[in-house]
Amino acid sequence: MRAFNFYTPKTLAEALELLAQYKGSATVAAGGTDIVIELKERRRNTDCVISINKIKELRYCEVAAGQVRIGALTTFSDLENNPYIKDKVKGLHSCCAHVGSPQIRNLGTIGGNVVNCSVAGDSPTTLMALDASVVLRSKAGKREMKLTDFYADRKKTRIAGDELLTEIYFDAPAKGVATATMKLGKRKALVIVVVGLSILVEKDDSDSITRAQVVVGGVSPKPARLPKVEEYLIGKPVSKNTFAPCAGMLSDIVGSMIPTRASMPYKREGVKGVSDKTFGRILVDFGLGEGGC
Repeated sequence: MRAFNFYTPKTLAEALELLAQYKGSATVAAGGTDIVIELKERRRNTDCVISINKIKELRYCEVAAGQVRIGALTTFSDLENNPYIKDKVKGLHSCCAHVGSPQIRNLGTIGGNVVNCSVAGDSPTTLMALDASVVLRSKAGKREMKLTDFYADRKKTRIAGDELLTEIYFDAPAKGVATATMKLGKRKALVIVVVGLSILVEKDDSDSITRAQVVVGGVSPKPARLPKVEEYLIGKPVSKNTFAPCAGMLSDIVGSMIPTRASMPYKREGVKGVSDKTFGRILVDFGLGEGGC
């Protein structure tokens, strides 16, 4: 690890001032679960590290005016133990409860996970299924954008060098909305995502699907919405029979996304089981099943 300047601002204003000063050459550390390893192994070099984990104003989870707003420094443990998230946003709760080890969940932040956007990251897939937006702040002002736009570039996010992601927000799930998230890994403990799937389904009073958001992770560099599956679901009844064909559809889509990759056969088969379990959780969330399609 080579020498660099290190700062620990205690307010958002101080952090934004530092980012403006270094003009994109600074590295921001939140929980540090990824950045510290990269610096130690010299996979990342930087002139300056700005540790923002002392900025208390960025650690919160609030529900107001029909939206769930989460500060960037909110940890996975915070969300795992949040009663509202556990009861009303089951997909996000499941995601946070299965990130790494307890130590990682205690340190790792939702904002850091979103900005880092590892192929094997947990929360981006889930948040995209929730149609989440991000708030980016710099000394010059504020920008807001959908997570799908934030990840629009294949190789990088759309955060500028002098910006800090400060908040993630999405619509609070209404009565007719169910969410679910599942991931497949090659080992039982500290699972690194091989294939992840996150789903939001909204139904009307007759149990007909009015909205569907289906996102796959761990396949392409960024999570990907799957319009073909979403369009298939719209207008159909919420049922095991409706959801069952999605496994084959997802398998075909994954195969077409990575046709030459050595892992393709494994991912193509694995996503079938992930699909059945995830849609099964949607049925459970609606009180219409016991899990599994």
